[in-house]
Amino acid sequence: MVTEACTLKCKLCLAFVPYYQRHTQMNLQEAKTIFERYFQIVDGVEKVSITGGEPLLNPEIDSILKLLYGYADKILKEIIFITNGTIRFSDTLLETFANNKKMKVIVNNYSTLLSPYAEENYNKLCEKGINAILYTEDNRYGWIDCRNHELKHKTQEACEQQAKGCAFFQGKKYVINRGRPYTCTRAAYRIQENVIPYTDDAFLDLLDDEVSVEFQRNKLNTLLNARSTISCAYCDGLTEKSVKYRAAEQL
Repeated sequence: MVTEACTLKCKLCLAFVPYYQRHTQMNLQEAKTIFERYFQIVDGVEKVSITGGEPLLNPEIDSILKLLYGYADKILKEIIFITNGTIRFSDTLLETFANNKKMKVIVNNYSTLLSPYAEENYNKLCEKGINAILYTEDNRYGWIDCRNHELKHKTQEACEQQAKGCAFFQGKKYVINRGRPYTCTRAAYRIQENVIPYTDDAFLDLLDDEVSVEFQRNKLNTLLNARSTISCAYCDGLTEKSVKYRAAEQL
């Protein structure tokens, strides 16, 4: 997450962007520190997604992308950029997208009203031969509601059972926000906003230069091998029973 700011206020945003008390933004120096430490901890990663919020609101986004390209050899499949179609791509950013063959741009088109530049941006990507996907209501999965943060699973066994059925947890798609990798955006929001009780073993801090790479590697391994996290106790996640809602309904 290169920014917590967004041009939309989606009621069911899974990053909880409209619900943060304040929005932070990754700067270039933080990105440098985060990428450097992260790629010291891991040997490689299948995919890295640049997301938000709306990443185009970060004024240093072009430089952050170029910085990430320096680690492209450790990104095995794709570098993904996710945008909501509310802001036009600059020619400079389009050139940056085109400069790495691993880049894939996902353009969400929520409607001509909410995403006025989605089709234009997508067409420009295609013209430049950049790998791109345009998501519309016809080819997008429904959204789920994770806004109820009450304690739901009171035993370790119940938490593990919940995590076992959750596509988010099983997918191991970690989010790095404010320099900290979390198991999902729900965990990030709940911990950062003090919505739930937590301990420091729920995340690691890539901006903390007082701990060793080996310590953080071991901590990440613990997270990877965990059968649930503290956030799972307060979540119903994405399961086969999840009720689906229309995407991008605004507050």
